[in-house]
Amino acid sequence: MRLKKFMSHAVSFYRTGLLMLLLASIYACNKDSVTGPPTSLTEMGSAITLVHADTSLVLQWERGHAAWEGDSRQAVVSYEVQVSSDSTFSNAAQNVFDFITDSTSLFLSDQELTPLEPYFARVRTVSSTGTGDSPWMRTSRFQVRPIELFTPIKVWNLSHEAVVLNFGRHGELTKMVVEKADGTDSQEFDVSNDKLITMQLDGLTSNTNYVARLFRHDDRSLGELEFSTKPTVEEAGYIDLRGSSDPQILQNTLNTVPDGSVIALKRGMTYTMGGFTLDRGVTLISEPGFGPQARIEMSSSFNVEGTMDLIKFEDVHFTGDIGGSYVFNISRVAAINKIEFEACRMSELRGVMRLQSEGAKSVNEYVINNSIVQNIGNYNALTIDHNDASVRDIRWTNSTFINLQYLMRHGGSVNATLNAMLIENTTLYHSPSDNRNIIDASRGEIGSLTVRNTIIGYTSGGRSFNRVMPNSITVSNSFATSDITWGSNTQQRMIEGVIAYGRTSEEVFANPDKTNYANSDLTIIDAALFTVGDPRWRP
Repeated sequence: MRLKKFMSHAVSFYRTGLLMLLLASIYACNKDSVTGPPTSLTEMGSAITLVHADTSLVLQWERGHAAWEGDSRQAVVSYEVQVSSDSTFSNAAQNVFDFITDSTSLFLSDQELTPLEPYFARVRTVSSTGTGDSPWMRTSRFQVRPIELFTPIKVWNLSHEAVVLNFGRHGELTKMVVEKADGTDSQEFDVSNDKLITMQLDGLTSNTNYVARLFRHDDRSLGELEFSTKPTVEEAGYIDLRGSSDPQILQNTLNTVPDGSVIALKRGMTYTMGGFTLDRGVTLISEPGFGPQARIEMSSSFNVEGTMDLIKFEDVHFTGDIGGSYVFNISRVAAINKIEFEACRMSELRGVMRLQSEGAKSVNEYVINNSIVQNIGNYNALTIDHNDASVRDIRWTNSTFINLQYLMRHGGSVNATLNAMLIENTTLYHSPSDNRNIIDASRGEIGSLTVRNTIIGYTSGGRSFNRVMPNSITVSNSFATSDITWGSNTQQRMIEGVIAYGRTSEEVFANPDKTNYANSDLTIIDAALFTVGDPRWRP
């Protein structure tokens, strides 16, 4: 009986053991199908992530794991890393890297990778005992961008015979080559001095395409910039007023030239404008060259009458009486496709543009670009003062607004009909102020507002909107300093998406002035904000 009972237990134990072995083998097969071949005694801790993918990047992964192999076989995990232009990794000749490391990251730049070429990476754990290769973890396709040290050329840094080139620094920057686009007239300059960030080149040929290139010691490119010198006044066929010293020559000429004419003004000269009705499209520019802009002193304003495609001012300075003069005070029947200020300065005016009085008057596009608007009275950068007047689209870009009450305003009884407003790469300082608004409208409709790469600095009192808010608001990479006083209710509070930045204007700008606002140096000194605001103030 005892023997039989013992044998019965033995058979039971034997069957149980077989079952456990079978289950273990099934578990092992299932596990291996996930983590790797049966010989794998290590595994990756995570997938590979790409960090700071731009002109350089970092491949990063978590520390791997190793199975215990006994006290006498202590496994230490390392990583086999391969980077290749071959997505299948079947052609070793295309490998950029193939090595074993203890690090959990790999830095890659244009020194290791050819810019804009596609690459792939894979990583697996290996064990110091030689039995621990894990399955490969792979990245998707990636690339690095070429380093571009040049900054865009501003209109005031380019003439018919010269250019001012600005560029950033890179540790291995050694030379700059400038030549005509056809490869002729090549000049080479030593730019290895670490303090050199700007260079003026004179003696260029007018109305000609050029290309500038920056190089490091091994002739790898660190930036390329194409530009075209301006034509001379004669080459461009502009109407030339430079030969006259009469300050009224501009006013006496405007309505005698063909529609669409470009009129060249003498740099540094002041032209006087009284009340004047413009009845044709024109462009006014300062002559090509460097030095003070032509100055247009408005004792009253431009009125406009008729239908025209473009009224444009380029590289000129408007000034006047902050109590009573404007650039535009439009009261006649008019239809203008575009009014544009490019690289201008508007200061000490009651308003930049006002539309008033009965009779249809419309502006399809109102553009301020690369300009400074400062010390403007209570008629703002734009005021619409009658229901017969409308501005459809507003684009204010790459510009600075200093000491304005409102940015734009609709009169109290005026229905807003604004389609879209873009504020991009713009610096606002004490604008708006006196508890006024960025957009003031108490009735009507505003389509969309887009704010990008913009910094709002100190103001003693600002508000976003009056009663009417835009139907859609899009904000990206935009900030407000901590020393602003802003409204708090739904309409008046800071535009949703503008980030409250935890530093004051004194900590963000080089030399802001809270008494004489237009005397401010608004150069960005906070490295975290180098991508916002008017580009003229960026390092």
